[in-house]
Amino acid sequence: MFPRSSFVVSKHCAIVCLKQGLELADATISRDERCITATIKDANHTICQIANVYMPVHRAHRYAFLEELMSMPFWSDMLDSQWILLGDFNIHLHDAVEARLPRVQPFVELLNTHFFNCFPKGTMTLPKAGTTIDYVFAPPPMATRIINTQTHHIPPEWTDHSLLTIDLVTSGVQLGPGSWRLNPYLLENREFQALLDKTVDMFLASDYYTTDVADMGVSAQEKWESLKSIIKYCAKQFTKGQKARFKARVSHLQREREQLLGTPEESARIKRLEQLIEQRIQDDTRQAMLRSATRWLEMGEQNNKYFFNVIKDREAQQTIQSLKKAGTGEKLTDMGDILQEARTFYQDLYTPEDIDLAAVNSLFDNIPADAKLQEAEADRLIEPPSTDSVLLLLDHAPKNKSPGLDGLPFEVYRYLAAKFPAVLLLLQQVLTDALRGVFPDSWKETRMVLLFKKGDPELLKNWRPLSMINSDAKLFTKMLANRFKRVLSRLITPYQTGFMPHRLISDNAWLNQTLMTNLRDAAPQDPNVAVLLDQEKAYDRVNPTYLAMVLRQFGFPASLVSSVSSLFFGTRISLSINGWLGAPIDQQRGLRQGDPLSPLLFNLAFEPFLRTILACPSLQGVSMSTAVRAPLAGRISRASSLVPVQGDHDLLRAPATPPRVKLLSYADDLEVFLTSTAEWPVLLSLLSLYGKASNAKVNLEKTVLLSLSGEAHADWKRVTETSNIEWYDSSSVGSVRYLGYPLYHTEEQLQHFLNSITVKIQRHCNLLTKRQLSIRGKGLVANSLLLSRLWHLLRVVVVPDKWLEEIQRVVRQYIVSFWPTVAWDSLCLPRKHGGIGLVDIKKQHLALHLIYVKRLLRPRSPADFLTPWLMYTFHVYSGHATVLPLLLYPRTCWPRVRKCPHLEHLARLLTRLPPLTLTPEWPSCWLLDLPWLQVCSLSPTATLPLTRNSDKLPPHALIASLLSVLPNSHILVCVRPRDTAALQHLFNALCPIEGPPVWAVPAPLRSVMAFTAPERTALLESSTTPSPPTASFSHWFITTGPRSKATVDKITLGALRRSWHPSFDMLRRPAHPPGYRPPHLLLPPHLWRDFWSLCLPPKAFTPWWRLLHGHLSVQVRLHSMNRVKYPSPLCKMCHEATEDEYHMVIGCSMKSLFWYEFVSHLGLADLFPTDEAIWIGLTTLHGQDNNPLDISILELLGAAFSSIWQHHWGCTIDGKSWITRAVFSSFLEDHSKLISSFLDM
Repeated sequence: MFPRSSFVVSKHCAIVCLKQGLELADATISRDERCITATIKDANHTICQIANVYMPVHRAHRYAFLEELMSMPFWSDMLDSQWILLGDFNIHLHDAVEARLPRVQPFVELLNTHFFNCFPKGTMTLPKAGTTIDYVFAPPPMATRIINTQTHHIPPEWTDHSLLTIDLVTSGVQLGPGSWRLNPYLLENREFQALLDKTVDMFLASDYYTTDVADMGVSAQEKWESLKSIIKYCAKQFTKGQKARFKARVSHLQREREQLLGTPEESARIKRLEQLIEQRIQDDTRQAMLRSATRWLEMGEQNNKYFFNVIKDREAQQTIQSLKKAGTGEKLTDMGDILQEARTFYQDLYTPEDIDLAAVNSLFDNIPADAKLQEAEADRLIEPPSTDSVLLLLDHAPKNKSPGLDGLPFEVYRYLAAKFPAVLLLLQQVLTDALRGVFPDSWKETRMVLLFKKGDPELLKNWRPLSMINSDAKLFTKMLANRFKRVLSRLITPYQTGFMPHRLISDNAWLNQTLMTNLRDAAPQDPNVAVLLDQEKAYDRVNPTYLAMVLRQFGFPASLVSSVSSLFFGTRISLSINGWLGAPIDQQRGLRQGDPLSPLLFNLAFEPFLRTILACPSLQGVSMSTAVRAPLAGRISRASSLVPVQGDHDLLRAPATPPRVKLLSYADDLEVFLTSTAEWPVLLSLLSLYGKASNAKVNLEKTVLLSLSGEAHADWKRVTETSNIEWYDSSSVGSVRYLGYPLYHTEEQLQHFLNSITVKIQRHCNLLTKRQLSIRGKGLVANSLLLSRLWHLLRVVVVPDKWLEEIQRVVRQYIVSFWPTVAWDSLCLPRKHGGIGLVDIKKQHLALHLIYVKRLLRPRSPADFLTPWLMYTFHVYSGHATVLPLLLYPRTCWPRVRKCPHLEHLARLLTRLPPLTLTPEWPSCWLLDLPWLQVCSLSPTATLPLTRNSDKLPPHALIASLLSVLPNSHILVCVRPRDTAALQHLFNALCPIEGPPVWAVPAPLRSVMAFTAPERTALLESSTTPSPPTASFSHWFITTGPRSKATVDKITLGALRRSWHPSFDMLRRPAHPPGYRPPHLLLPPHLWRDFWSLCLPPKAFTPWWRLLHGHLSVQVRLHSMNRVKYPSPLCKMCHEATEDEYHMVIGCSMKSLFWYEFVSHLGLADLFPTDEAIWIGLTTLHGQDNNPLDISILELLGAAFSSIWQHHWGCTIDGKSWITRAVFSSFLEDHSKLISSFLDM
């Protein structure tokens, strides 16, 4: 059928290898012939492995096939190897309903977790049906090697399917030697320290260094360069041949140890050899960590396979297999051609175009006059750094970061500056001269690497350039960045939140989602849209002349402008691709990504354009509509309008006029709001103006127009079709991603986004599982690597509880893979109380929104644009002029703001906080917006139930409906005309002419209220306290411990979550009968700290921690849970007694013999005279005398228990025999270092 080709054919599918030089191997065919697998090889390598699947058409048969497919043995290899899965699935996976079917969902989750879809937009089979059933899935590391994904039409007479084709670039690229860099771990090597110290001492004592510049003409920059060269030479000489020496040394140590084994008199020497071997292995692991960028290692972890897999994946993301030549599309695979093409691309990109000075001046005209540095601020920017400030810079420099071309990391300078004052002074001088534009020569040389983003990997525009700047140069730009941040808040518009201190990226998304929620309900037909602009290579296109003019316009000193321009635009860049370094090119424009100063310089360059949009009268901006307001809110709004404006006391008052938003920006991610298609040409003209001034360029093909109401506005859709712009509304698939947040209109669109997050977390869990961490290590990586990616999202998006529970399930399965499991609340306890400090997802979801409450309680910041919007949003939905009713009565406000998920979530948060109470310290004008219904309580003399409607309080009646502030006083007086019967009845119920009132007002409020003229006179005569100038919420606090509390505006998220923990009240009180506490809460915090600090291997921690929690898988517990699966509670080893936790660990006759050997060998008979004493030590960390056990004793107990644990399951699961002597010998061998250390004490 296929001459001279290898192939595998079944009655349903086939794999055919048509390319010469490749062949199929290891082919398999399933019994039903619906699944074929094979390995594709060339003469020397395995290219990939492939599985072709044809699923049954009929649903019932397909479900049965799926179950069989999931159980096939090749899946275990598929999850770790380079497999491509393809075929006709007869399942429309793009249909969320079908993908969530119980029989289909496990297969879909497996695909999403371990593969990516090469055709994410789908392929239409039978166009009238509009379904996709043909797929090609590949593992994520292959993303940079899969190119030219195409869908080809086939004549319908042949098939009703399309032809899918992809190109797989073989990983045959020759990798270069890379750039040298000093391993920071060398600085912990005593031999290298001695060599480096001696080398630096000799340099500092040399005539070259000590002679003045005037005598020899040697500048500080030249001395600095010489010192760097000497450090590099010293490190290179020390490490030359180090890898070979390492292997030879370890082999020699292993052989020497083997020769000495069995010689008791050489035990000390054996111990020393083992320590040296372990140290070498740890050094090798740390080296792998450095290369893999793994930030955390558990004590004793040596799983290098995990680290090298991470390194492999990182290299795949940075390896360019081939490129398309610009203009011709020719495929380039030779490294010389690839480097030349990349050099040409970036030389063109970094060559500036002429700018239009008139356009520049037009932009500058819109910058306010006060947006300029004051003279004192400008002087501080160029102030020479002190030695203390230089040391502070070094202390805050990041660790284990890739250096520039010189290869010297921050750790070297930190080490030298701390040890050699002369080096610190020289560095200080270099930084001082740099402020004047005098730099070391190496600062003008930069190495640039490329990181794959997404799209076609053969196009350079889909790779992100990252500049690897020399560490000493980065110290200088970091120093400038720190100084810039102190002054930029006054220069940059509040609507720019990127890289600005005390501004949050989440504010942009919060306003977006709240606007969309409002306009969907209130103004669906209004053609309001958001334009999400994509700027092409925004950082790389900044013109140097334009940037210098902007800096001078904002008042930056001329010397500093010259220095920055010289450093950024006089640099030579060497491209590093696949380990090969290309010839340098000149960077004549563009801000290098990876420099700490670049984001701030870009904000300054972008600011004139943002100011121009804000000042443009033809762009109206978008606001909220009050049409969504309920009738009750409308009546409250009319009453609330009587609340007067009180200047300084309007901390909680919503803006009098509806705020409008024209733009939101996070660095170069710009969003512009338009109200009609008439504003589109205006925006394009402003973009053109900015492009002429700065060389900026907008990529309309990647720009998105988002309907704010979700409606498909016909006029806007015509604009998108003519401009080739993507359109998004409520009928679109998925959501628009903006700054990492979803912008969505339907629950299905939100769920589509959330599913992708679930897949990523599941995929990361699968990767981390290979590390074999203990419960201690898993808790840390779960917080820092898994859950941390959620906090960005949950600060804004109000997600369904069901999704949070799903994420909780995934994380919990990773952490507690054993059964019976430990409760989630126990995992979330602090480690000092027996938990692992896991962040509770649901509580964090609430706590992250506390920032919006804190802002309400503090004086307003000019940079905070969101809080006025929040207050106005509450006004729109509730009718109240201030947010004080929300803070005081969240449960009452909750139903009124339910249409706005973000306000509802805020009300939900406030109900979890201690109630805020009224205080007479507040300005009396604040009280006017409060509802009488919430303020008052029934008078003790009132008759229940209230039968007359006139005695009931109307829900829309506010204090302002009857009272107002008496001028120049703190008194509320009744001056309003009671022009309705309801108000008159309200007045009579509060202050009747005869008899007691029906409703009583709380004393703090009643003390400032005067319903009658005599009351007013009495209050005026007694009033001596003026209204406070600012509000105080210092009486609103949360208990955080037995003797501690924190105010709401200062409490940390961790303290808030702990106060919500179900065991919080129990932990605040001393334990005493008859109160019950679970076992882990009976241990005091200091013993838990001892437990977590033990030097034990990871495998020893988890079983002991489970024992302390009372969650071992013992037969008596398993039998009580499932009598069918576990028919007997008896011990499976001795078959003599019921296996509870004591019996499993100690009480079994076989285990008891082990503990006897343990006590005898280590001489612990006095401490543990009985089995019960050992049990007390294991479960309470105390001895029989009730004194805490020593750390060394606890480590021995933990090591012994881990040996018992390992062999227990070997016997009960694998059917091995328990031989006490063999188990104890294994204990001695596995923990020889620990045991010998104890015996030597």
